[in-house]
Amino acid sequence: MGSSPACTISFDDNLHGVFFAGQKFTGTVDIDLPKAKKVKGISLKVTGLARVLWSETYGTGTTIVFQGKEDFLKHSMDFVRSETDEPIVMEPGRQVYKFALVLPTTLPTSFEGDYGYIRYTVRVVFERPWKFDQSYKIAFTVVNQLNLNTVSPPVNVAVVQEHIKHFYCGPCRSQPLTINMLLPMTGYVPGQFILATVDISNGSSKSIAEVKLKLRRRVRYCSKSPYDHVRSVYSTLAKFQCSGVDARGSAGYERRFLVPSEAPTRSDTIIRIEYFVEVTAKVVGMAYSPQVRIPITIGTVPLMNLSQRQQRASIVEAHMTTASSLPRKIFHGSVQSLMVPHTFEKSAGRVDVNILEDDEGPSLGTVPFSPRYPMYHFDTDNTTARQSAVPPYQHVNAAHNKADKIPPSSTPTTDR
Repeated sequence: MGSSPACTISFDDNLHGVFFAGQKFTGTVDIDLPKAKKVKGISLKVTGLARVLWSETYGTGTTIVFQGKEDFLKHSMDFVRSETDEPIVMEPGRQVYKFALVLPTTLPTSFEGDYGYIRYTVRVVFERPWKFDQSYKIAFTVVNQLNLNTVSPPVNVAVVQEHIKHFYCGPCRSQPLTINMLLPMTGYVPGQFILATVDISNGSSKSIAEVKLKLRRRVRYCSKSPYDHVRSVYSTLAKFQCSGVDARGSAGYERRFLVPSEAPTRSDTIIRIEYFVEVTAKVVGMAYSPQVRIPITIGTVPLMNLSQRQQRASIVEAHMTTASSLPRKIFHGSVQSLMVPHTFEKSAGRVDVNILEDDEGPSLGTVPFSPRYPMYHFDTDNTTARQSAVPPYQHVNAAHNKADKIPPSSTPTTDR
C-alpha cells in the first residue's frame, strides 16, 4: 500500500449520483490511512458552477480568449480541524464520515459541452502543514425539474409552420414551393416520441433531390470577459433522409423521433440549451435549401392532459421495449412527481470527462464523469389518454423567401 490516503466518496441509496434541485443530498466519505498523517484539517467541499471558455482568431492575427463563470453552490464542512496552530496526527486505519445538506431549488441542470460546463462536485481536502493540500474529487448530476404542465405559453397544443419560396423574380418568378410541418405538441420528455408530419407542394420547375428531417440541439455559450459574446454549437440528435419531390409535384412525410436522454431546455445561465425539429428541402442545382424549424421544449415532468391523438403520437405506438418488460430494479422512485418509470441515462455520443481543474493542487484521484438525465419508459399501462378535444393549432408563418441558415451537424459557429 502506498503512503497516500485512500479515499472514496459515495452517495446514500443513489447509484448514479443523480439528485434533483431541492432534494436532500447525503453520502459517506471513507478514508483509509496507511500510516500516521499530520493534517491541519480534513474538510468536505461541495461546489456547483458554470464555466465557459474558448478562443477566436481574427484576420489581423489577434486571438481573443472568451470566458465566463457563474457560481451556484458553495458548501463546506470539517471532518477534522486543529484548534491550534499545531497539526493533528491522524493514526493509521479507516475513518468514515457522513455528510448531508439540502440542495437549493434554483440549481441549474448539469451539462458538459464543447466550450463549457455546468458541474457539481464533492471534494475531500487534506490540509497539510508546510505542504500543498491533497484532494480527492467526484462529480454528481443535478437535474432542475421542468414541469411541462406549467410552461407558458402552453406546449400541449399542436403547431403548424409554413415556408413559401419563390425562385427568381419579376416575370421569371416561379410558382411557390410550399413546405408545411406539423407537430401535435411542442413539449416532450426523454423517452417520448415526436411525430413530425411534413407536406410539400412544389409548384416550381425546380426538383427537390431529397428531404431531411432532424431533431437538433443548440447550445449557446455566453462569455462575460473580455466582453459579452456568444458562441453557438448545433448538434443533430436524430435524423431521417427522405425521397425528393419532382418539379410541379407534391409529397407527404411522417416520421417519428425518439427524444433521447438530454438536459432540459434552459435559457437563464451562461450556457443555454434549446431544441427544435427541422425539415430541409435540398433543391437541385442551388446552394440555397428552404428550411422549416419548430422549437420544442424538453422537460422532466411529462404533459398529463393529452388528447388521444397526442397520446398515440408520443407514447402508445412508441417502444419496442416497454416498461413492463424491463427489470423493475433499474427504475428509480427518485421524486414524487416522476410517476412514470424512468432510468437515469447518459446522453448518446457523450464521453466521460476529466473533472480535475488546472488550478487545483495535488490530487489523490478523480472519477471520470458524464451527467445522467431521466429517461422515461412508457407503455399503455403507464399513461391513460384523457378524453379531450383535439387542441387548436398554432400557425406560424416563416419568412417567404429566405430561411435562417443553420450550420451542419455538430459544427461550432459563433453568434456575432
